[in-house]
Amino acid sequence: MAEAIRVGVLGTGFGAFHVEVFQKLPGVEVAAVCSAQAARAEAVAERFGIGIAANDYLTVIENVDAVVIATPPALHVKMALDAIAAGVHVFCEKPIAANLAGARQMRDAAAAAGVTGMMNFQQRFTPHYRRSAELLAGGAAGTLQMADMRVPMNPVSYMRLPLWSDSKAGWFADAGQGGGLLASSVGPHLVDLLLWHGGSIAEVACRTIVSRASVPLPGGGEMANITGEDGFVLFGRFASGALLTVRGVPVAHAGGAWTLQLDGDAGSVVVDGTRVLHYTEDASEPTEAELPTDLPDLRVAIASHFIDAVRSGNPSPTPTLSDGVASQAVLDAALESAQTGRWVEVEQP
Repeated sequence: MAEAIRVGVLGTGFGAFHVEVFQKLPGVEVAAVCSAQAARAEAVAERFGIGIAANDYLTVIENVDAVVIATPPALHVKMALDAIAAGVHVFCEKPIAANLAGARQMRDAAAAAGVTGMMNFQQRFTPHYRRSAELLAGGAAGTLQMADMRVPMNPVSYMRLPLWSDSKAGWFADAGQGGGLLASSVGPHLVDLLLWHGGSIAEVACRTIVSRASVPLPGGGEMANITGEDGFVLFGRFASGALLTVRGVPVAHAGGAWTLQLDGDAGSVVVDGTRVLHYTEDASEPTEAELPTDLPDLRVAIASHFIDAVRSGNPSPTPTLSDGVASQAVLDAALESAQTGRWVEVEQP
């Protein structure tokens, strides 16, 4: 029997969730966990039966075959480069980095070292987005002309998630640390989905808001001051000439599902929550597409792809670090547009 792949998890906020996921995979040992707060690392290690609890990520790198980087975005590049230099494979949370330069550095280092590098764009593994991508690629909408996404996300609810931490509140709320919904939360997922469905994006224009000056933290009492943009409207043009819009709605008290509408010259493909609808001109009602029912949990699926590549030595599976770079290029352009008030060309990844 092949030896177990030893995985280390850097970060104990959503990193704790990654521990659960990787422990479900056969032939994988979550051997180490790290947090800047030693007590948090020790608590997670005790909870999941992990042998090494560290507050220095280099200790983790020395004892594993692969790392999951689930720390604040500004720390991703340094941690990834140190892991890559040690021949350790990298599974990175979104966004890939705090800026495009760092993202490129990480991608290029992994390619030069021949290690597996993968982004946690797990939305690609949902049955509904997999089906919409298949339909669009198969010509169900003809030639894509317009794409529109709307995402309701209430930051008060977001900060009450079970895996929240005070340290995350610090960077998520701070624009200077790449925080907010556009730069570090749903924004990278939305951009990746649009790139996956529609191809490269040539230029963007963006407006952002901070809908609340402060948000209550879990536990009551303390408030987090917010400077990271939590609402945005993003306009853009694909390299193909098709147009796109993305709306991040932070004051959606009524909740609601994510929507994606892909309109072409021969039809429309619409994702409404988890339903996928196909519209054509000659039909009075849309057809609801059948979704695969045999897919594993999306997080288990993407983690399995990563481990399979690590074990086999095959090229990094999608979404790769290059996909992370492409997303970061669009995000950087969007943030520049929000600051300057003009259209910005997206740099080539």
